[in-house]
Amino acid sequence: MSIIDQKNNHGFTLLVWIINPQAAERIVSCAKKFADENGLELKVVSVQREAEDDWDKTIADLQKLEDAARRSDAELTVVYSDDRLKAAEEIALVERPFAMFCGMPEKSAANSFVNAITAALPDSPLYCVDEKCEVRLHE
Repeated sequence: MSIIDQKNNHGFTLLVWIINPQAAERIVSCAKKFADENGLELKVVSVQREAEDDWDKTIADLQKLEDAARRSDAELTVVYSDDRLKAAEEIALVERPFAMFCGMPEKSAANSFVNAITAALPDSPLYCVDEKCEVRLHE
């Protein structure tokens, strides 16, 4: 399927999933290159559990997300939900992105997230960014 055909079936959006705000800058900057090369709108989405009692940490995390999105001229959406997987699936189904980016899953929780997103949108490729900013297609 060509890029034009795929864009007709989906949107012109690249969704960037951020689970760990500490990794936001690295993931978003890699996604920005892909978005620019393919003429896609960049949207950063972070689905978090409810705000922590440590408000200083919560504010710092939000600032990292906002800074990464702003530097890449991306729209930022932060959602708080007790059921992060369901919230992410709902966002993905509404957006119908051309492709998606996320950090490289290392833990079982991150793998659950990646599996849920790819199951919800099997036709939207998911690219994972490792700590060295290498991008790999998730299979």
